[in-house]
Amino acid sequence: MLDLPAEALDETSFVTVDVLLHSQTPRARQANVLVFRYQGRVYAYVNHCMHMQRPLNCQEDAVFDAERRWLRCSMHGFIFEPDTGICRSPVCEGQALQAVKVAEEQGLIVFKEKQLQVLAFHPAKVAPGQNHD
Repeated sequence: MLDLPAEALDETSFVTVDVLLHSQTPRARQANVLVFRYQGRVYAYVNHCMHMQRPLNCQEDAVFDAERRWLRCSMHGFIFEPDTGICRSPVCEGQALQAVKVAEEQGLIVFKEKQLQVLAFHPAKVAPGQNHD
């Protein structure tokens, strides 16, 4: 379970969580997961752009564009739909970020993946230029 109070994650912040993802193969893989709220709902994706396999926040501590319309890779500016993870930039158009099931339950944000182990939680980061009051 991700021990994060739901109210700690507002529309201007995001958190990253290091996890072990288990799949059909015998080996687990370590990943960083991006968790954020968009239009009132919580979403989570493995935090890497398929273009260069880097975290979306690799060059600046932000994951959204200035209007908070698109998830945005800070390295080359590739954009993704926040609610589907689908890339809208020409080089990777139609590909999608890997979704991770997450939900709000009893005031907490929890992972709903059966084969996921939380390793480390990184505190919420507020989008540049946003107040976190």
